[in-house]
Amino acid sequence: MKRIVIWMLSVMMCVTAFAGCADNSNRSQEESLTESSVEESQTAESSVTEESLEAEGSSAEEESQAEETASEDDAWKEEMKATFLEKANEVIVDENTVTFTDASGDGSTLITIQKNPENVVNLYASFTTLWYEAGGEVIGCIGGDSSVTLYEEYIGRDITQDEGMQVVATSSSGKKWDVESIVALQPDLIICSTAMSGYSTIMTPAESAGIPVIAVSYNDFSDYLKWFKVFCNLNDQPELWDSIALKALDDVVNVLAECPTEDTPSVFSMFAGAESLQANTSNTVVGGMITAMNAANIVDEWENTTDAERLDINLETVFAADPDIILVQCHAGVEEGQEMVEATYGDNPVWQSLKAVQNGRVYYLEKELFHNKPNSRFAEAYQKLAEILYPDTTFSFQGE
Repeated sequence: MKRIVIWMLSVMMCVTAFAGCADNSNRSQEESLTESSVEESQTAESSVTEESLEAEGSSAEEESQAEETASEDDAWKEEMKATFLEKANEVIVDENTVTFTDASGDGSTLITIQKNPENVVNLYASFTTLWYEAGGEVIGCIGGDSSVTLYEEYIGRDITQDEGMQVVATSSSGKKWDVESIVALQPDLIICSTAMSGYSTIMTPAESAGIPVIAVSYNDFSDYLKWFKVFCNLNDQPELWDSIALKALDDVVNVLAECPTEDTPSVFSMFAGAESLQANTSNTVVGGMITAMNAANIVDEWENTTDAERLDINLETVFAADPDIILVQCHAGVEEGQEMVEATYGDNPVWQSLKAVQNGRVYYLEKELFHNKPNSRFAEAYQKLAEILYPDTTFSFQGE
């Protein structure tokens, strides 16, 4: 009996021992699986963390590059603005006077004009529109069809019909003026141009009568900014500098900033004058705009371009450069410009073989923006020209 009991106890102990071994084995396997899962989870987490860090690093680098590019763009814009403002920054504005250089001498002599002149005579229609834009009015102006067109477009009315207005001449040509009648108006200030014998005609009789004269030379956007600053301060309306002139400056610079710097076109610019066609160098308004927009003005590679505004055209020289684009600045109107080009070159095989002619890339620029002084509409002129040069680029400035 004892043997049987001992045998049964032995069997039970063996079973228990075996069960314990099995349980230990299961726990070991479970622990091993748990450890493996933890390691896999940690590895996955580590991988996700590394990827997240890489993504964050890439994003931060892109943001840094974007900020750097934006900073460079801002610096370029400020530099361009400073260039345009060089002449305007030389104007000295005091409590009662404005001091500046005009075009009466070599450009180095300062003249000082009292603010708020009451009776002003302006002997150049484009400068009259600028004077009004800068807050002024005149008692005497130039008449004639072309001048009236300017007044209506830029001032909004024909000022020759204003009450009390004296039309002192029907042409800006000084040789056609009745100087005695101009002086007889006893103006506080006369504004004229150095072109068309204007200043040389009026300076001596005005000086003898003690009438101050401003001789204006206005050829480009930087000149516009200078003379607007002079005029708005003479009219004691300096707030117009910010609302009109500086706004135009921002718009012009924004257009220039969007012009491509690669794959830029070559351009031949012509001026369709009253009697002939000439080539525009970069010393002209249109030529300078072409250069500012990173395009290559082929005329600048010709001989005798230093200080020259326009040169006679040699069609063979144009053919040698074979420009991508031809621009025609029209003195009268687009139709007149087209007629002049057609009459001069229409049947010429050299002209017909030019790439720009064959590709239909000959453009006629309206006189309102590209021959007359566009004043605050300079940004509109810059954009129109930019869209011709870069038809695949979208320019953000859309005008008023």
